[in-house]
Amino acid sequence: MPSTRYLSTPHRTPNSSDTEQLETPPRKRFREVDEDSSAYTPRSPRKRQCTESPKKQQKDFDLAHLLRNCLVEPTNHTAIMQLKDIPKDENISQYLVQRVINIAKTSVLDCFDTAKGKLLETELYLEWLNELDYVISAVDIALNAKMPGTRRRVSGLGRLSFTILFQLVDDFVSEVNNHHDTWYQSSLESCPLYPATMTLVEESKDPSTDVRSDAAVRLAEECLKNIDRVMSDAVRRYKVECGRNNPSLARRIAVLEHTLAKSCCLLCEQTGYGGDDDDIGDTLMQETKNVMSQWKREYEDCEDQLVDSDAGHNS
Repeated sequence: MPSTRYLSTPHRTPNSSDTEQLETPPRKRFREVDEDSSAYTPRSPRKRQCTESPKKQQKDFDLAHLLRNCLVEPTNHTAIMQLKDIPKDENISQYLVQRVINIAKTSVLDCFDTAKGKLLETELYLEWLNELDYVISAVDIALNAKMPGTRRRVSGLGRLSFTILFQLVDDFVSEVNNHHDTWYQSSLESCPLYPATMTLVEESKDPSTDVRSDAAVRLAEECLKNIDRVMSDAVRRYKVECGRNNPSLARRIAVLEHTLAKSCCLLCEQTGYGGDDDDIGDTLMQETKNVMSQWKREYEDCEDQLVDSDAGHNS
C-alpha cells in the first residue's frame, strides 16, 4: 500500500461526523524576497502609513502678538478666537509666556537712558510690570468678550486665561529672584537684559533712594492688584467651565495656590512689595488666593459630606 505520509489530509472539524463537509486548512501566503536583500520584516498597513507619512509641523504661536491684537481691537471676535487655538500643553504655555517676559525685559533695556543714572532694583521690576500690563488688559478683554450678536460670553477661555496669568506671575517672581541674587556677580555684558542697577551700598550713599524706592513699591503694588483682579476672574471662569465634578482639578488648584503663596512671600522678601509686619506677602494676589482656597475648601467639604453619608448608610 503506498505511503500517505506526505499527502495532505483535509482537516476535519472537531466532533464532526463523516457526513459533514471537510474543512480545508487556509493556504499560507509567501512574499518573494530577493536573494541579495536583507531579511524581510512584515509591517501592517497602518504602521507603514504612520512611518512613511510626513510629520505634522507644530504651529508657532506668537502670544505677545495675539494679545496685542485683542488690545488694539477689543471687539474683534477673530482675535479672541485665535487665543483659543493655543494648545493645552503646559510646556507650550510656559514657553510662550517666557517669550513674553523676555520681550518685556528687552523693551525695558532698549528704553533705558544711561544719562539718567542707574535704576533701583524696585524701579527695574516696576518697569518690567509696566511692560507686561498689556497682557493683563488683553486677558481682561478676552474674559469679558461676547459672542457676536449675543450677550453670551465667549466660552473656553477660563483655563487659558488662568494659565497665562499664573505663569506670568510665577515667571516674573523667578526673574526678580534671579536678578536679585546674581546680577551683581556678573558684568553687564554677560547679563544683556539687565540695565545698570544700583547695589545696596550705592543706594545707602544716595539720600534720594528712599523716596524713589517707596514710590516704586507703591506703583508696583498697584500693578499687582490689577493682575490680582483679572486673575481672580480667570480662576472663577476656570472653575465654572472645568471645575464641575472634577476632584483632580480641585487638588491641582490647591497645589497651585500654595505655589502662588510661596511666590508672593519670596517677592515681598526681595522687593518689599506687599510688605507688612510679617513681610510674608499676604496682601499680594490676595483675592486670587482666596478664590483658589475657596475652590479647594468646597471640594473638601463635598468629600466630607460623602464620607459622612457613606458612614450613615453603613451604620
